[in-house]
Amino acid sequence: MLSQSLKDVYFLLNRFAVVPATMWARLRFARRTDLVVHLGSGDDYREGMINVDGNLRRRKDLWLDLRNRLPFANQSVRLLYCCHMLEHVFPEDALRLLSEMHRVTSPTGVVRLAVPSFERCLEISRGEVESRWPREFDDALSQAINYIFCDGQHKYAYCFHNLSEFARQAGFTQIRNVSAEDGLMDTNYGGVTLGKEPPGSLVVELRR
Repeated sequence: MLSQSLKDVYFLLNRFAVVPATMWARLRFARRTDLVVHLGSGDDYREGMINVDGNLRRRKDLWLDLRNRLPFANQSVRLLYCCHMLEHVFPEDALRLLSEMHRVTSPTGVVRLAVPSFERCLEISRGEVESRWPREFDDALSQAINYIFCDGQHKYAYCFHNLSEFARQAGFTQIRNVSAEDGLMDTNYGGVTLGKEPPGSLVVELRR
């Protein structure tokens, strides 16, 4: 795994390097509607979705930086999926991205958002579950720190209440804690099936 200092330099440059690709994407999707978008796809490339990532080494459909404005038209996305990405940016960038999600989501569309849950961190700290990645620790508190900070990759932590507040500030009015509801983690959204997120995820649905 690359050190976080090297990743920070890469993504500092990446924010500006992607500008031509972003401008081209705006032209490409200017008249498109009913889009299904996967933001921060990483290694999880999903067929049938527009997979967006900032890492040149990943398979993707669009090379973008999610701290910049999304290249989709207003209210043109019917499903937007973002799994374990939001925690990798600072709160002000997360708020801007959530506002962009709100802008591009259609009136009947949905955002499905998953982040590491701070409640999971507390479970780890009590020794109820283990987290031995990215570093090996036997001590429960050290494992909890390991989980929530992930060697400096994570810039912020979320529980349902602070994520809900961010979503409300971005303009969303319907906010649902899917991870708190039994049997609803595997969901079909108009022909697009999203499987279970990583264990310990906080999963919410956002609607306009």
